[in-house]
Amino acid sequence: MTTRLLLPAALLLCGCSLRHQPVAPEPARGPARDSLFQLDQTRGDSIAARGGIDGALALLHDDVIYLRAGVPAIYGRDAVRLLFAATPATRGQTWQALGGDVSRDLRSGYTYGIAAHSADAASVRLDRYVAYWTRERGEPWRIVAYSEVNAPLGAEVSFSASQLAPPAAAPPRALAGAVADVRAADSLFSDLADRLGTGFAFANTVAPEGVLFAPTHLVIGPKAVDEFFRAQPPGSSLTWRPVYASVAGSRDLGFTIGESIRTLRGPSGAAVQRFGKYLTVWQKQSDGSWKFVVDGGNVTPAKSERE
Repeated sequence: MTTRLLLPAALLLCGCSLRHQPVAPEPARGPARDSLFQLDQTRGDSIAARGGIDGALALLHDDVIYLRAGVPAIYGRDAVRLLFAATPATRGQTWQALGGDVSRDLRSGYTYGIAAHSADAASVRLDRYVAYWTRERGEPWRIVAYSEVNAPLGAEVSFSASQLAPPAAAPPRALAGAVADVRAADSLFSDLADRLGTGFAFANTVAPEGVLFAPTHLVIGPKAVDEFFRAQPPGSSLTWRPVYASVAGSRDLGFTIGESIRTLRGPSGAAVQRFGKYLTVWQKQSDGSWKFVVDGGNVTPAKSERE
């Protein structure tokens, strides 16, 4: 079977697995949302036309934030170039968006889904992803934040201090209040987990059609999220803190980047801490509150995770 046929087949198989539970209702379709989904699903064409590294970088914003397992969160396209250069080349890559939406001003949006990477004609690795996109007037969509959800560990790369530090510049004055609100929502989310438990916090902070990635499927909405966490083994806790936040110009969509700590009991009974990082996309609700619509992260060099 050729790589061209193998990748779509693998994506279809994985998509069926992820969608075996109820699927989140799709927002009303429109040209902006359609163009975002089309671009997301044709990222492989850019790579085929320009080559693996240049093709992938062409779709990234200059100030992109990239989360890959096994390395710290990195900031800026130059840092991502170093990361990609240290990654073994693949024969083909295909992305399949499973959901997403755009902001009211049609300048920001997000997608999430599955990606297939082929090492050769008979081997395909399936990953999950969350992407947050922005665009300027007259310009195409560009990815400004990206998380490979619990994907394999990346290669060790030396980054400069500036490539590991969140942007220090203050947000535009018109957006400062909304950025503070989104960041506060994430902090309160973590506080709720600390006081009342991770499952309670996630079930009460997820949007009505918000999504979490379980190992084999999507967990959609408060009821399913609550049931998912109730089924998890007891004895672990999760806390986190946002280190960066951004919002759309229409102040109804945004994202946070943060660091997490999972505490659990090791084989000897002693407490073990593992560290991770995450990308959470937030959407403002009709009552003015912020709820997350998709959340995904991966391990840091200390090998910790946040789903």
